[in-house]
Amino acid sequence: MTEEKRLIEAALFISARPMSVEEFRTLTGIGALGYLQNAIKELQKEYQGRGSAIEIAEADGKYMMKIKTDYVERVREFAQDTEIGRSALRTLAFISKHDGILKSELVKKMGSHVYQNVQELTDAGFVKQQKAGRSSKLILTNKFRTYFEKKEEAAVKINAEEEI
Repeated sequence: MTEEKRLIEAALFISARPMSVEEFRTLTGIGALGYLQNAIKELQKEYQGRGSAIEIAEADGKYMMKIKTDYVERVREFAQDTEIGRSALRTLAFISKHDGILKSELVKKMGSHVYQNVQELTDAGFVKQQKAGRSSKLILTNKFRTYFEKKEEAAVKINAEEEI
């Protein structure tokens, strides 16, 4: 089981989003969900046992590696900016122009690949989805505004400094 645990640990470490047992099944090639869940529990115990500042947490059936609450405030300034893929960034740009667009309209305009992009943007916290009939309304979040205002302010500051 050691090799499977190390693969799961590596995936959790590198992933910017929570991961499901199904994803670990694909990663390891092991079909037995109970076996994988035991591997995850063992990993959780290992992190607890070593008194680590990092833990493997579970929420809504998905797992993530995260900093324990006691350490978050002290290390927050070192956190990297959220990274999203190029395709998701294009989708986000379109959504930002049409805040409140229906997902079905977005699919008509951009194609079916946006389903994955919208999920990535939702997981990153830039977009929230509200049920609207048979579709969902895509709405920009405060995180989107804060994140991109900071980027815009930094760009303006750099341009102003170049002019001096």
